[in-house]
Amino acid sequence: MGFSTSYLGRLDIEPRLNNAETEWLRAFRRTQRAFHPDDPYAVPMHPSAEHRTHPLTKPAPGGGWCWPGHGQTGLPRCDWEPCVDGCCLVWSGGEKSNTAAMELTYLVERFLRPQARASTDGRDDFAEFTFDHHVDGIIAAERGDTRELFLIVARDNVITTQVLIPGDSDPW
Repeated sequence: MGFSTSYLGRLDIEPRLNNAETEWLRAFRRTQRAFHPDDPYAVPMHPSAEHRTHPLTKPAPGGGWCWPGHGQTGLPRCDWEPCVDGCCLVWSGGEKSNTAAMELTYLVERFLRPQARASTDGRDDFAEFTFDHHVDGIIAAERGDTRELFLIVARDNVITTQVLIPGDSDPW
């Protein structure tokens, strides 16, 4: 049993992403970070390739699911991606999407902001990344289980949350 959170809004990216950044980050949304449990910053050379070679139902070596390592966001995917124009980050509409602030922070710190972690990675995939983006905007969110209403706010690459209406104390 679980719950879902619904999101409304977007986070604007300035300057907009180039085609290589947009394509790579849209593919990254589908990657299974559970296949990289030992490195919270592990990234496949190109996420689309990993998506084709690792079916979503593949268990971890030795059986069972391989849960994300320390600092990684939820299993099995990231629920946020750039729009096709590369001007903003939007929610993919995924079910049981409950870690938006963590996922958005991961994307900004790893791939978008100046001096992002991937800027020193040395992988060919990031050769066309500019690492000069600023993310700003507001997303309204409502938890499906408690009906808590909150905002996710991005100001100059810093993601915070603000509760507007506390949720019900015991939804079950």
